[in-house]
Amino acid sequence: MASETTRPYIIYRPPPGWGFWSNFSCVLQGLDYADREKLEPVVDMERHPTRYSEEEPVHGVTNAWEYYFHQPGILSLAEALAQNPLDNGGDVSGPFTSNFHHVIPPADILARARELVRKYIRLKSHIVERLDAVIPVDAGRDMLGVHVRGTDMRKHRPPYHPAPNIPETYLEQAILLDQEFSYSRIFLACDEQETVALFQGQFRDRLLTLPAHRTSVDLVEIPREWSYAWLFDGERHHHRYLLGLEVLLDALLLSRCGHFACGASNVSQAAMYFASEKQIVHPITPLWMCPCVDRPSIGRAYLAEALPLSRKPSASVLEGQMHELYDLLEYAENSRHDAHQNMADMSRALTKADKRIQKYQQEIETLRQQIQKQTATIELLKNRISSLINRWTRLGWNLMPWKKPSWRSHPYK
Repeated sequence: MASETTRPYIIYRPPPGWGFWSNFSCVLQGLDYADREKLEPVVDMERHPTRYSEEEPVHGVTNAWEYYFHQPGILSLAEALAQNPLDNGGDVSGPFTSNFHHVIPPADILARARELVRKYIRLKSHIVERLDAVIPVDAGRDMLGVHVRGTDMRKHRPPYHPAPNIPETYLEQAILLDQEFSYSRIFLACDEQETVALFQGQFRDRLLTLPAHRTSVDLVEIPREWSYAWLFDGERHHHRYLLGLEVLLDALLLSRCGHFACGASNVSQAAMYFASEKQIVHPITPLWMCPCVDRPSIGRAYLAEALPLSRKPSASVLEGQMHELYDLLEYAENSRHDAHQNMADMSRALTKADKRIQKYQQEIETLRQQIQKQTATIELLKNRISSLINRWTRLGWNLMPWKKPSWRSHPYK
């Protein structure tokens, strides 16, 4: 039980959340607040499920956080709910959830994240066993970890997210770094099938990857599927849980590599949060900041502050990058065209709606005038009826027996 002076603090993200490590950054934001305010943190992904939540229990638990991690404190969710807890109200804004555009987080954010991870993040034992079976602790010092972000970030290009570099850039940088540092193995974490084939062609038996669900980039096409059915609607038993497990293992294995080549993503930042300060990071600079069709571009300003590539790219890789930028430009132009078309369609729809509103207003005004006339007619009739009633009352009164003179002279005859 928590002490009497330590109040529970429930951390959650409004359902369904987003990616695994994006959800983790929200938890980290809540842990930062709880730690500063001396509260007892509890993560709730049971009443507030994520995209990785299953309909049935996994390992006997229904809280998706507890599929992979122990609760950060000493309280279970049930115990916390019984103690009049505070909560974050679903507010996940803060430095840990807003720095995903950096390849390497700012030094103060990185240091604080590592502090929180060491203090509060406790992996389930079966996760640790899986990690140790692939790269034991301290066994990856002479290994290069590479994280290549693709799929939706290359095809859907969500606004104000970094557009990742092409896989050929990652491969060439890995080759140049390997020539310089002579790594024992190359561990690759990626979400595209084509990227695995690309690296296998170069590193062969020295390449280490986990068996995981990966998508062909051709299956991730426009129009956008913000439901991410292409990713989450798998046929595997506990497919959503396994997706979370796979990206968790990828990031934690990357954290055990002595050298790390990566672009800007929540996965790579999570790997740095779990890594030691001795890990050397080699930036793979994003190509651009994905534009928002109804706002000014910030791509040039973003690249001006971005870290440069670790090694100079070749002409063939630069050509590939140019083609990727051409695709991005075409996508931006088409998106702006679609936005303008939608605005034109909306403008026409609003014009029609205005005409209908004006028509209805005229009809309402006509009805109002008719009601006024009918009201006036009713008042006139009421007055006439009242006058007739008064006249008939006076007439009836005058016809009464006591109104006759003979009755007044001899009332009892």
